[in-house]
Order: sequence, then structure tokens, then C-alpha cells
Amino acid sequence: MAVAQSLAKSAAAPGASPLPLGVIDIGSNSVRLVVFSDPLRMPTGMFNEKVLCGLGRGMGQTGALDSDGARQALAAIRRFVTLARRMNVRALQIVATAAVRDAANGADFVGQIERETGETVRVLSGQEEATYSAYGVLSGIPDACGVMGDLGGGSLELVALDGHKLGDSVTLPLGPLRIAGMDSYPVVKAYIDEKLAGVPWLKKWKGKSLYAVGGSWRAIARVHMAQMHSPLHIIHQYTLQRNEAADFTRLLAKQSKESLTRVEGVPRKRQDSLPLAALVMRRLLKVLEPKDVVFSANGLREGLAYALLDERQRSEDPLLATCRHMAERENRFGDHGMEIDRFIAPLFERDTQERQRIRFAAAILADTGWRVHPDYRGEQSLGTILHAPFGAITQSERALLALAVYTRYTGTASDPIAAPAWQLLTAEEIDYAQRVGLALRLAQTLSAGVPGVLADCKLRPNGNSLLLELPTQHAALDGEAVQRRVEALGKAFNRAAELRVLKAK
Repeated sequence: MAVAQSLAKSAAAPGASPLPLGVIDIGSNSVRLVVFSDPLRMPTGMFNEKVLCGLGRGMGQTGALDSDGARQALAAIRRFVTLARRMNVRALQIVATAAVRDAANGADFVGQIERETGETVRVLSGQEEATYSAYGVLSGIPDACGVMGDLGGGSLELVALDGHKLGDSVTLPLGPLRIAGMDSYPVVKAYIDEKLAGVPWLKKWKGKSLYAVGGSWRAIARVHMAQMHSPLHIIHQYTLQRNEAADFTRLLAKQSKESLTRVEGVPRKRQDSLPLAALVMRRLLKVLEPKDVVFSANGLREGLAYALLDERQRSEDPLLATCRHMAERENRFGDHGMEIDRFIAPLFERDTQERQRIRFAAAILADTGWRVHPDYRGEQSLGTILHAPFGAITQSERALLALAVYTRYTGTASDPIAAPAWQLLTAEEIDYAQRVGLALRLAQTLSAGVPGVLADCKLRPNGNSLLLELPTQHAALDGEAVQRRVEALGKAFNRAAELRVLKAK
């Protein structure tokens, strides 16, 4: 059924709120249902379940879908369709990729799904699969520049990315399930090199980034995080420099399934495919010579959501869009981050554009922890921001944002509780987070989080002092709590604190 027709469907539990989009992704290795909540600019999977069926297992030898995998996949799809209807998903898309596309019995399998569920299955071409995966990367990394690689069980999609523009693309039969039956390591390696050698446009993107998508490649990131004892286990935009990625994939590619059982961080269900996935990445690194590997949590399913957006929606900053959505739900008096940021901005006139953006995000989120017991608001906010499904934010920027909001509630960035954030930052970045957090703390104390107050007040450096100016109509807002906040902020800037009530003209 077309998406437009699906939007009109309603077969849900009475009173259920409609959800914008659900995707059933029938891949070579797994079948997954993801149901997205608003906003679709940076969609959050409010339901996410997968079944590892291995549809493409043995296809390299038989040319057909694995019979046991097909039975398991069909049962999962029946469950997923039923769940999507009960959730009142307005648009349910069922898409199939390489295994169903290439299998001799793929069309028969699609027909059986459609008869048993009453839904239409869209078998994506290699070009479509590559495009949607690339859209997924752009949904979370809008300024991506380099090559996206999406390694599924049956194929590898490669797409050149330059900001919002998609360039050359290709689909290669290099999925771990497709090459698993080959005779030996040298044979597999030669086969991968042969396929990559047939993609001449890859050389044009040397020195740019490789954006890694797909469960097997994300597993590489997870294992690396575990080995490095990373304080933050967030896949999105986890980055390895090229030499580091090459060394790590060389190590993983030579491991047996038995040896991987003893390696920390290796998902049990990825033990078979991980060495082959690592080998494919390593050979691609040799050809592409990227500056780094950036792992993307977003892929084909998020790309399907991104494709539904108009140009205005696509141009939105995914980080700020998500922050605004959180603030509209959680802030006591709605989102007035712009007013807060304008109030504190004179203290941060030397901020780079990147810093201005993180500071603005912190201003938007500065009131989201109020529902929690006062003693735990900082800790709650820290965890929420560190683990939120943000896009377009590096690991260090995420830590900086979390630490600033933590300080807004606690008054200090150096607490041991905040270690998962400050361990990812330099001393200068911790100091910056402290200053932003204390400025937000003053803003919230002065205004009680109510819009309209800060627009009339001024906070600025004044010689060797830090000056807060209150207009006459807000003179009554001066008090002991405000004075303490101004003094703490002045101390963070190594300035004396000054509070002045302006006389009426």
C-alpha cells in the first residue's frame, strides 16, 4: 500500500495517538520494526525490535533465501504488522533489500507476505537502498563530506556525500552472508579487492571521511568502545582516525568465532559476521584512504523518514530541533532558549560558531530537569543529555552540553558524578562548561524560568567586573539567591560581581 494511502488507515487500539511512521526492514540478516515518534527531522525510535533470521544465509551457493530464515522472517513480519496497527502507525512501509532482491525465490516470498498481511512490500533496488541509507546519514550528520558505506548482510552500498548532495553510488555483493562460504581468507580478500577496484570514483574522495552504517560495522564501534573503556557508549558520530581503524579492523579480521567469545564487547550474534565485516572495512580503507571513520547510528530506516521531509524541514539543525522538541515537552514554561542565550551571550563573545551552537542548545535544555527531586536534577539531566538521540553532535560536544546543563543545576562541573562527561573533555572545555552552566543558573534563578524577564535585563563584562543590570520594573527580582548566582558567575570569570538597578528615566 502506498504511503499516502497508509496515512489514511486507522486500525488501532481505541484512543491511541497516531504515530507518523513505521518501517519494517527485511534485510539479509535481520528483520526489524522501528516505529518513529515526532519530530521526523531527527526521528526517535519509540519501538525497535529485530529478529536475526539470516534470510541471506547460503545465498552465495544456493541463489535462494534460506528456508528456515524465511519461515522465521514471515512470523516476525506478521507480529510486526499487528503491532504497528495496534500502535496506530499512520504510514507503515515494508521494504526488502539485497537478499529478497537477488534471491531466485524472492518474489514468491514477497507474495506470501502480502497475502498474509494485506500490506505491500517494496523491494528496493540497489540504487534506492544506497540513496535511503545516504539520506539516513544526512539526517544525523547534515554536513557529511566523504563516502557513506552501508554494510548489510548481503551487500555494501557506497554513496559519495557532499553536504546535502548525493554523488556517485554503487552496490557491491560484499555482505558477510554473501561472502561467508568462500574457501579461504586470501580468496575472500582478493574478491573484495576485485569488487572495490571496479569503483574508480572512490579515489576522488581520498582524505575525506568514511561514514560507516550497518549493524556489523556498528558492532566494530561497540567493540572498540569496550576495549578503550570509553565512558560514553554512543555509536552516533563515534570516530576513529584512519590508522586506528585500520589497525583495529586488521586485528578483528583475523579472529575466529571462538576467540571472539573472549573479546569484551563482541555481540554474541555478531561473532560469525564480525571478522568478515572488519575485513571489508579494512580493504575499503586501503582504497579510499579516508582521514577517519565516522560511525552513524542512522541508516536506511531513518533515511525513509528523511525522504518524507520537505526542503525546509531538511534544512533544520537536527540537534536544535531535538532540543526544542524536548523543551516543549519538559520545560515548565515552554521553550525560550533564544531569550536565555541572548541574555548570557555577551559573556561569550569570542565563541566559535560551534561553541555558539552548543551554548544555544544548553540554553534550550536549561529547564528540562525540573520534574526530578532537587538533589538529583543535575544527575538526571547529565544522563538524559549524554544518552539522548541527538544528531549532528560529536562525542566531546555531547559531553560539553551535558556538563553545562549539569552545572546549571549543581553549580560545579567537577563532581565525580559528572565524570562520564568531563573525562571526554579538556581542562579548557570543562572550564567553559562551568561558565556556561553558571550563566544558565543565574538566568533561571533570576527569571524562575518564565519567558519575558531576561529580555529586559542585561548581563555583561564591565571593566574588571561582571555586571547584571535590572530595569526598574524588575527591581523586586533582586534578592539573596540572585546575588549568590552573580557572585559565583563572576568568580568563574575571575571578575568581581556587580548588580545594578537602573533608575527610571
